[in-house]
Amino acid sequence: MAEADRHMTPHLLFVCVANRVRSVFAEFYLRDRFLKRGEDIIVSSAGFVPQALKDRLAEHNISSPDPFYDRPMSELTMAALLKKGIHVPEGWRSKELTIEMIEEADLIITALPAQKEDLSSLCQEISHRIFTIRDMSRSDEGLFSEDFSVLTFDESFWCQVEEDPEYVSRTLREWEEILIGMIPNISKQLKIGDEGHNN
Repeated sequence: MAEADRHMTPHLLFVCVANRVRSVFAEFYLRDRFLKRGEDIIVSSAGFVPQALKDRLAEHNISSPDPFYDRPMSELTMAALLKKGIHVPEGWRSKELTIEMIEEADLIITALPAQKEDLSSLCQEISHRIFTIRDMSRSDEGLFSEDFSVLTFDESFWCQVEEDPEYVSRTLREWEEILIGMIPNISKQLKIGDEGHNN
């Protein structure tokens, strides 16, 4: 899509692996925050498994849930959102990232560096719109949510990352803190609000 023909409402897309915890939390949490700020912005999310993770899972003979997408949000993620008064529509299902989603987005934020690398290679013409959450938070420190060394690579892997209370709650606490700090940078990138000089 030509830049001149792009939609007028800025579109922010979050990408994690399964679209059941991190990216969907970011979607609903920031949609609520921007709405309360009176800013018109589309926020969406999707899942994408980078090759590096596929290779590691294969190395340990770890199979993925079937189906992997079109599943409900993690119950822990939904509970965290509801606790903040953020409603999740009944029947919400996880989505797999598509080329169309990538092309529609003005800003894409990935949970993992490997996702940014793969997507930038697949879509080189829009690689300038793809950032990691570390890029957007401008943090040089390690992030708990991208450190898979805390996980056991066995048949319990997917249960750990999606349903383990300690892991998910710590991940979402980190993401909430990062997302709040990222709002000015996101606004600047999308040219909205005071930071984007588009009031």
